[in-house]
Amino acid sequence: MSRPDIDDTTLLAAALAGMLPDDPPEPARAASLRARILDSARRSRTQVVRADEGDWTPFLPGIHIKTLRRDAHTCTQTSLWRIDPGAVIPPHPHTSEEECLVLSGSVVHDSIEYCAGDYLLAAPGERHQAFTSPAGALLLIRGELLPDPARVRALLETPPDA
Repeated sequence: MSRPDIDDTTLLAAALAGMLPDDPPEPARAASLRARILDSARRSRTQVVRADEGDWTPFLPGIHIKTLRRDAHTCTQTSLWRIDPGAVIPPHPHTSEEECLVLSGSVVHDSIEYCAGDYLLAAPGERHQAFTSPAGALLLIRGELLPDPARVRALLETPPDA
């Protein structure tokens, strides 16, 4: 005989702890609980961002970023960078590892052109020289959290003597 005063969550916790009540739940309740557990186990934990979803945020002149994943706990993010022809990513340091995959177009760094399919890994402490993109590019970058784009634009627009 099932105890109606025990809710399903408590019953599940008790089962997982090996402390099931002496009387099993009624068959209908057991079937319902089993179905909920299996449904939960089947649900995908995959996060999906479709190509037409998300916002392209202006970051630097000629560069827009679409954040795919941001993890404040690990201080990392994964993003797409759309670089217009002629745009420049200025010199910058890395406090943690950064991965970059060129998806289309190309970027030039230290006089070397990197094209679609090329992968770059920057080590912590590395300081990049400027990247240019004469014909434009689309990059997938996984690395440290980026500063707020509005703050970056404000810093770039502020005259050096201000």
